[in-house]
Amino acid sequence: MSFEKGQVKNTTNKARLIAFVEQSEYIAKSEQPIICKRFNLPYLKGVFANEYRKRFYNYLYYTTTTTADVFKQTKIPEKFLCQAKAYYEKKGLLQVLFSGRCPVTKSKNVNFLSTNKKLFSDNYNIK
Repeated sequence: MSFEKGQVKNTTNKARLIAFVEQSEYIAKSEQPIICKRFNLPYLKGVFANEYRKRFYNYLYYTTTTTADVFKQTKIPEKFLCQAKAYYEKKGLLQVLFSGRCPVTKSKNVNFLSTNKKLFSDNYNIK
């Protein structure tokens, strides 16, 4: 009986953690274990990764832009955004639509990304 109560408590605490992360701005990786501890949970890296991956996807659904611009707007680190880009690209859920000048860094030939399938090109190939 106590095991089942523990499972229910962890499920409830995990749901509360997910809700907290969803409504919070980006939480630094060093702070994530501390936040989990506040909810009486072990470090649940996946809760944070899933939320930030979802934010990246949703941002690119409505805005075709670069990873540097997504970082500027969401504060999600570019290293994670590059991992999320590869994740969605492999699933066929993200495309590079064109290259151009980055609105943030002003660098030339930077990839502009989208997750909006209505904008995808039929000629796009993952390399």
